[in-house]
This record gives sequence, C-alpha cells and structure tokens, in this order.
Amino acid sequence: MDEGLPADTTEGEFSTARARRERGISAVQQVYDHLRHLIINLKLPPGAPVAKSKIAADFGLSQTPVREALLRLSDEGLVDIFPQSGTMVSLIDVQHAREAHFIRLAVEVEVQRVLAETIQPVGMAELRAWVERQTTELKAGSQTAFKQADNQFHDAMFQLAGVQGLTRLLQTQRGHYDRIRGLYLREHERRETVVEEHNAILAALDKRDAAGAEAGVRRHLGKSLAQIDEIRELNPGYFL
Repeated sequence: MDEGLPADTTEGEFSTARARRERGISAVQQVYDHLRHLIINLKLPPGAPVAKSKIAADFGLSQTPVREALLRLSDEGLVDIFPQSGTMVSLIDVQHAREAHFIRLAVEVEVQRVLAETIQPVGMAELRAWVERQTTELKAGSQTAFKQADNQFHDAMFQLAGVQGLTRLLQTQRGHYDRIRGLYLREHERRETVVEEHNAILAALDKRDAAGAEAGVRRHLGKSLAQIDEIRELNPGYFL
C-alpha cells in the first residue's frame, strides 16, 4: 500500500532518484511532470523544501531546465520561490481549491449533458473499463494508482464529449483542489464511495438521463471540500 509518503521520503525532504530521462520529451517538461506528480500525490508534501541542485543531479541536467520547471509550478501556485532563500512546496490554499472546484463542476456538468445525448456503446465501454481499473487498484490498496485511474475516467469523459483540450486548462488550476482530494481519499471507504459514484454516473448516462448524470457528478465532486474542516484538523501543517 502507498498511503502517505513513500518509504524513501520523509516530510521536509524527498528523493528523485527514480527519475528517468525520456526521449522525445523536453527536459523542462520531464522535470515539471515528475515534480508535479510528487506534489499532487503528496509524496512531496506542503511546506517541503525543493532543492534545485539535487533535482538537476538526479536528472543529469543543468539547473536551468529545473528552474524553468519550477517557474511553471509557481505559476500554478504549487511551489513558492523565495529569491536568495530557496523554494518550497506551497501550502494548500482552500479558497483557491474552492474556485477551481467551481470551474471544474461547471464544465463537468456540461460534459454530462453532452454525453447523455451523444455517447455511444464504445464510449460507455471505455468508461466502464476505467472504473474496473479503479476497482482493481482499490483492491490492491494503491492510492496513487487509484487516483490516476480516477483522473483517466474523467479525462475520458472530456474526450468523448469533444472537449479534451479543457483537461489541460483545468489541470493548471486544480493543484490545491487535487491535494485536498488526495487527503480525502486516504481512507479506503472513501475510495469505495468514489467507485460507487462513478457507477451511478455511468448508469445515468446509459439511460440517457442528463439530469441524473448531472446530479451524480455534483454529488461526486463535492465530497472532499465538504469535509475540509476534518481534513484540515488532521493535517494542520499542510494548509495556509
């Protein structure tokens, strides 16, 4: 199971020793993707320092692409860069998370309306496959893999609705929301509920029930922020 931080990571430090350079992808993009993955999945927790020199060494790079990747993460509000002092992972901003949730919900409600009118059997099969993958990861106890399958399920809905370009736009806005959701999903029972909610959305889409699908996605996306007081109490050092 991968609850919390990995074995080679403690609060205030982290390892990118498993970082690997990939052909065809720019150095900046690879560093950005790797660090963002660690931050969103709380393996690099809020408040942790980020050492440019260590990241550069782990990737076999100069510090220039690392600096550019960190600037991108700073633009998303995921790291705070202090000139002459260093860089740290930003604390979670609940207000920012609420605003990102507002935007995401508005878009996903419209996606449900479109899918209820247009989705074909092959599309339903693709969505069911992602829910099945989530069920597999739920049984395996992998929170990170479960979240990835969760994201893929939603990304597939955007693609089937013909607005896949919005996934990237939303990603740049939802870092604080996604970290809250990650804290929310640490409990196994809550991940079970996610699978049930996804199946409810699919059932509504299968019946061409736009109202039912909309209600399902509203219920599904609102859970983590509804529990924010409890989440903050359990993780006080992670929040502004």
